[in-house]
Amino acid sequence: MRNWRNLSRLLLLILLVMAGYIPVSAQEVNSIYAKEKMPSLYLLRYDTITHYKASIGFSMVQPPKDMVETAIQAPLFNFHGIVTLPWKFIVEGDVTSLIVSNQISLGPGINFSKDNFGLKLGWDAAFVFGQLKQFGFNNTTKAWLQYPNISASYQWNKMIFTLKAEAIVVSWVETKTGENQLSTDRNFFNGYSGAFYLEQRLHKNKVLVIGFKDSYVKYYWPVWLTFSTFNRFYHVPEISFSWIL
Repeated sequence: MRNWRNLSRLLLLILLVMAGYIPVSAQEVNSIYAKEKMPSLYLLRYDTITHYKASIGFSMVQPPKDMVETAIQAPLFNFHGIVTLPWKFIVEGDVTSLIVSNQISLGPGINFSKDNFGLKLGWDAAFVFGQLKQFGFNNTTKAWLQYPNISASYQWNKMIFTLKAEAIVVSWVETKTGENQLSTDRNFFNGYSGAFYLEQRLHKNKVLVIGFKDSYVKYYWPVWLTFSTFNRFYHVPEISFSWIL
């Protein structure tokens, strides 16, 4: 609970600071960049042509103390790309790394947008791989996960607000120490997550993305070493920052 409060306070402080950039009342914006439809990873308006957009960033995660014995904040580095296709179809890809834990995901989706509103449905398949061969360890893991998801977006002035929900299913996960298999599990519901994202245009077409996500899961891949020890669900809060390229 304390971890949740700390991240919530940090997100609130960031939003209050960024609010200083936004006029109190709506005014006509003379900049040509403000009149254009701003770049976004969530409110996609290229639904009849092929278009590519990407972002790079990092997130701070604070797993529960009883999951990792001591509460640590581990930076996860992330690259996210999305391609819009004709007939409102999209393809999204994502690479997230913690050096000893890595996830690569790819999946199709469909996008609907009208005026300042957007809706996106998708299904991502992810491959997780990790290894720890230092400090006396010789452990490795591999896993396949599924992420059916839905997100809704709204643009107001130079900001886009997005709510996203996803279910998490583990198709297969295996952990080894050396050549010995520690655990293997298949086809189980791993939990779900909810997230809020704010995309803020700062200058011309430069957009900063801030996200706050809470996952309720049993298998949390960045700390895969603890999965065979626990069989319960945990809340894992996460705050992220990324820059649209």
